[in-house]
Amino acid sequence: MRSGFRHEALIYRDGDEYLAATLDFLRGGLEADEPALVTVSRPKAAMLEAELGSDAGSVRFADMEALGRNPARIIPFWRDFLDARPGRPVRAIGEPVWPGRSEVEIDECRRHECLVNTAFGSAAGYSLLCTYDASALDDEVLEGVGRSHMAVASERTRRPSRDYEADGDCFAGELNGRPAGTAGFIFERTDLAEVRRQVEESAEAVGVPPLDVAALVVAASELAANSVAHGGGVGTLRIWTEPGKLLIEVQDGGRIEEPLVGRMRPTMTQEGGRGLWMANQLCDLVQIRSGEDGTTVRLQAARPSP
Repeated sequence: MRSGFRHEALIYRDGDEYLAATLDFLRGGLEADEPALVTVSRPKAAMLEAELGSDAGSVRFADMEALGRNPARIIPFWRDFLDARPGRPVRAIGEPVWPGRSEVEIDECRRHECLVNTAFGSAAGYSLLCTYDASALDDEVLEGVGRSHMAVASERTRRPSRDYEADGDCFAGELNGRPAGTAGFIFERTDLAEVRRQVEESAEAVGVPPLDVAALVVAASELAANSVAHGGGVGTLRIWTEPGKLLIEVQDGGRIEEPLVGRMRPTMTQEGGRGLWMANQLCDLVQIRSGEDGTTVRLQAARPSP
């Protein structure tokens, strides 16, 4: 039986390279009676199912472009799969970065890949292969793969990564700047209803569907409550739009210490920790930056095209 956690990357240039490596990885697991989870796009899943034939029924497939639209949802999904199979070695394939991802989304995927090592570093017998399409992704993206993966395979060779960082700070750095003149609403505990009202009216004004409006109000309200409870009793709300997106930002003077906050499913008896979990489940993207100067959480929701 294998031991330890293996987090490796495959950089492929065409379908043949992709299939050769992923099929070898999956068939090795099937021969060892290891459960397998594949989270890739639907076209990639169809390719693998066709090649696996009757063995495809032994593999669980999930659509990464739906699951991973917000990368923060990936780790809890994988965690549920592992927890349902305690004590067994497990193999998984994921492709969180696909062609068409924005720079902001790719940056959050990079942070996700780092957090995978924190989330599963003690998971015995878990092997995760993350795939990257060299024909469609920028060199800068590919060059950074080695920082979050223990080994990198490309052109049918595999080597340990010299750039691997086991414990990177995934909350470090700055968010993209806001538009000039973006107003800020400073709130305290007695202003939480006003926070909800501003979010609701802003979302409705740009045509966000009613159910999504309700989700944004809940997420923003939870974040604002966190600011009051853990961020010094006061926070700042900012709301603005960008092409195709509504952005909602909550800023306070607190600091987040738990790297997996928002990625761990809350228990029924748990106190706190639900705000960012709910935001990740309800929003298209959630960005967190936290350090000595405080914490900023930015929520993103798609707005309908005119």
